[in-house]
Amino acid sequence: MGSSYMDYRGSGFWVRDYQAEVWLYLLAQEGADTIPEAPAWLAGARDDWLTQATAGFMGCVSSYMDDHLGTEPDRVALALDLSERVQRRLLTWSPAIPKDLVNSFGTGGEQESFNADLPTGPLLACGRAFISLLRGEFPPGNDGWAH
Repeated sequence: MGSSYMDYRGSGFWVRDYQAEVWLYLLAQEGADTIPEAPAWLAGARDDWLTQATAGFMGCVSSYMDDHLGTEPDRVALALDLSERVQRRLLTWSPAIPKDLVNSFGTGGEQESFNADLPTGPLLACGRAFISLLRGEFPPGNDGWAH
């Protein structure tokens, strides 16, 4: 099972690829559903997140946050809002996303499909780490795992 490093502004965390892929897929969908007429930077981020979620990369899934958010407070605030919405969405599925639904996301490319419902606990941990990273709560050089 591959792992990827999600980073932003010199800090980050390690996460299993499937967690990053499902998180980024849901983040892209949340942005598309709630902000259909998105600014160009968000449209580009959504496209990148969807590609990262569905291409089946092993060990190099990226959110490209530095590229899309930079240090722009408005962009970071919007990414935080979308992330918190994804967390609430995951909570509605707790304790697990039904396997048919999660397989419909297309995450992991053709290599991956889930043969059981996907527990939301690890995805919520990924989301908490992602939100903490956006808030600047990780110390520079952090390389811990999403818990």
